[in-house]
Amino acid sequence: MVKTYITQWLYTFPWSQVVSGFWQKFPNPYTGHVLSEDTYYRTITEDNKIISKRLLSKTNKLPRWGERIFSRGSSSTIGFIIEESVCDIKQKIFTTTTININLKSLMTVQETCTYRPDKTDESRTVCEKKVAAQGELFGFKTTLETFVIQRYKKNHELASLGLEFILHKLYLPQLPPPPITGIKTPDMRTFSRKLSDKAKDFLKSSTNNDTL
Repeated sequence: MVKTYITQWLYTFPWSQVVSGFWQKFPNPYTGHVLSEDTYYRTITEDNKIISKRLLSKTNKLPRWGERIFSRGSSSTIGFIIEESVCDIKQKIFTTTTININLKSLMTVQETCTYRPDKTDESRTVCEKKVAAQGELFGFKTTLETFVIQRYKKNHELASLGLEFILHKLYLPQLPPPPITGIKTPDMRTFSRKLSDKAKDFLKSSTNNDTL
């Protein structure tokens, strides 16, 4: 069984600015859990679509029952995520798809976001989001899927607010940034270099295994 959740977010910035800001959104006050980002592939197709692939590493605190699944009893774990995006400049459609590449023995989570100009006002951008969670651990499938969906309902708002913060910084520098409330921002970026190297090694190992 796969649990899904669909929602959307409205940005008060035009599509071109939202897409440009997307590539500059880290770091921001809402995404301290994002440890590193590495673009490892980018190309322009014959029909002028920009295709990019990034490797992201993130940390998430586990619920108490989740700690028991890990032998070390750690309260947090690092996830490596592949993000693939297609930017159709002519049609003004920007689509991103993320999926975890480790911890798949427990759970597979795929998120798809589609950014388009608002049909009623092209100075705004609508982002349609869909996440699908599929538990893999026998006896915990439904529990894992429910936990992921509930966490996503909270975190997708923080991710959207993070991009909005960057958009204000880039395109409305004359105005004060939006207020930030209730967010703890530990300096996780200090570990980015080590984690980036680890992420690259992990990606290389995964690629080699896929070719066997």
